[in-house]
Amino acid sequence: MKHWARNLGVLLIVTAIAPYGYVQYRLRSHDWTPLNAAGSLNDGSTTETADFRTDLTGFYNVSLTFAPVNVELEECLIGDRLFSKSCDATQTGLDLDWSVLRSDAHEEVPVTGYQRYRPASFGGAGYVGTVLGGFEAHKGDRYRIAVRVRRVAPELRSASPHIRVEAGRIYWEQWVIFAQLTLLFGVIVGLPGIALLIKGLLSQRANMAQKAVPAE
Repeated sequence: MKHWARNLGVLLIVTAIAPYGYVQYRLRSHDWTPLNAAGSLNDGSTTETADFRTDLTGFYNVSLTFAPVNVELEECLIGDRLFSKSCDATQTGLDLDWSVLRSDAHEEVPVTGYQRYRPASFGGAGYVGTVLGGFEAHKGDRYRIAVRVRRVAPELRSASPHIRVEAGRIYWEQWVIFAQLTLLFGVIVGLPGIALLIKGLLSQRANMAQKAVPAE
């Protein structure tokens, strides 16, 4: 029973770390963004990305992202006018079609035919983004994105455009929430565990020092 504080401290620390470690493993067990590649968007051109592989069977979003050089103007040009009163109603900076192709052993099979750009949603962290649409993918298959450009505003063309493919939020958002909850749980449970471990080690050290003192 002498080492109860140290043993309980170790147990609490392990209990605190285990859930967070499991959630981090799940977050890192998939490539949630299998494609995030620079795209050359020139008027009258067709751009195809390199092949990418999906490691989930489910829904993926296809987006165009731009560096936030002039955020308000870029949002206007991609069609995001919800919170900007200064946008010209006739101002549009993207006129293109997009498609998803599946790369088989001997041919490319269209997953979606060419679709006209009609933004599904907007947003992004650290960039100005517009979601072109989505497609159903199968685990282990290889895909590529094709973009056929009619016209792109110069302000968007010079803002480092990227073509991005990301797993639907339904697959990863819950694990981000769990990561925050398990981190909080780890702090609440782990700190008392650390305190007990230190207490146990100090007590053990004090006992050893006491035994080392020669009896008079």
